[in-house]
Amino acid sequence: MSMKTSTSLRALSLLALVEGASLLALVGIAMPLKYFGGMPEAVRLVGMAHGLLFLGTTATLLHVLSRGHLSALKGAGVFAASLIPFAGLWSHRMLVRSSRIRHPA
Repeated sequence: MSMKTSTSLRALSLLALVEGASLLALVGIAMPLKYFGGMPEAVRLVGMAHGLLFLGTTATLLHVLSRGHLSALKGAGVFAASLIPFAGLWSHRMLVRSSRIRHPA
């Protein structure tokens, strides 16, 4: 694995982790604040941040896939994980493992 491959997989794993955390914040904090606390601006702010992170993660995933740095099956798993709360942690872990197995530090 080249250094570029390792760097792109690490960037994708970090984005997957942050995007997964933003989904948890949206569902676990902002939505209850909106519906139980009468604070709709929480969903607007966290939702926008999550949307931007989702788009960034998806764009990075497409870049990684187009360069052949990740298999299509693992890419599909990363994308599916971005739609499910807590699954971003799985994709982060899988990407870190893939990066380490192919390119030991």
